[in-house]
Amino acid sequence: MSLIKLRRTALLCIVMAVAPLPVMAQTAVADYSFEQLLEAVDTNNVEAMAYLADAYYAGEMVAQDLELAAKWYRSAAVQGHISSQTNIGFMYEHGYGVPQDYEEAFRWYREGSENGSFASKNNLGLLYEAGHGIEQNMSSAIRLYRQAAEGGYAPAQYNLGYLLAYGDEALRDYELSVQNFRLAAAQGDAQAQTEVAIAYEDGLGVPQADAMAVHWYAQAVAQGNRHAQNNLGYLYQVGRGVAADPVEAARLYLASAEQGFTLAQSNIGLQYLQGTGVRQSNEEALKWFTLSAESGNVSGQVNLGFMYGNGVGVPKDINTAIHYFQLAAEQGDEIALSNLKFLFMADEEGG
Repeated sequence: MSLIKLRRTALLCIVMAVAPLPVMAQTAVADYSFEQLLEAVDTNNVEAMAYLADAYYAGEMVAQDLELAAKWYRSAAVQGHISSQTNIGFMYEHGYGVPQDYEEAFRWYREGSENGSFASKNNLGLLYEAGHGIEQNMSSAIRLYRQAAEGGYAPAQYNLGYLLAYGDEALRDYELSVQNFRLAAAQGDAQAQTEVAIAYEDGLGVPQADAMAVHWYAQAVAQGNRHAQNNLGYLYQVGRGVAADPVEAARLYLASAEQGFTLAQSNIGLQYLQGTGVRQSNEEALKWFTLSAESGNVSGQVNLGFMYGNGVGVPKDINTAIHYFQLAAEQGDEIALSNLKFLFMADEEGG
């Protein structure tokens, strides 16, 4: 039976478009005592309402209370406080301190957007993209992302880049996608840095350049991004853009795997199984393949099936092997399909 080849992250495994956390008031909550905030709120001070909401949301100076956070964000939003309009929309979108209500989220994001909030424009774009609280409309999503992106808002730059790279084929524009990813990456967005690296690695929208891929992956790895850790580990494993270094590859895979990245769990399991960059250990291989497989990763499922099918580190168990190969085959994995055919043919010949 075949052992699955080492893989870096598939393009579509990248995290989906993101909505940032609430936009906290510009002056730090810590600049005021809790008593001062309460006194200011009593005078109908809108900024104080926003700061008080921030305090309850973050649990600063007072126990976290999302219901009170929502109450004060709404109070400030009603009076035209722009970041609070974004924040109460966020609370409704996710059901924080209020019942989840996409229509209310849409209403408040639209209000904030019309008042010039780039965060609201971005989040409103997410609702249009997903069709939450409004009919799905990719053109509106792109328009809103572009408005916020042109205002320098990094999450919108990332989201616009993501839609242009991974959205419907009619929307594909890799060159413009990379431009937006790069803008967000320059602001320190680790996932955008990873996307720029992927573009250079695969030559999508930019000339293929392994050295540039390594550069951008390293930027994201420095921030602990688990996707970048796995992908840079792959480049060290195969020696692309850097000298091959199985020890460094294993270190990066392990760092990513420990953060729950399922493909990295399979990759470090393969390192342990083969004794590449680490001391060979069937026990460690089994542990990491199992974690990966049970989380639905194709690589982990095939590799775990390999171990059971061949009795490597575990008692030989063809039924369990078939189970994991079938899970991977259902996701279209060709190696899993090949292994299943091999097992079924062997069973027929033996029968």
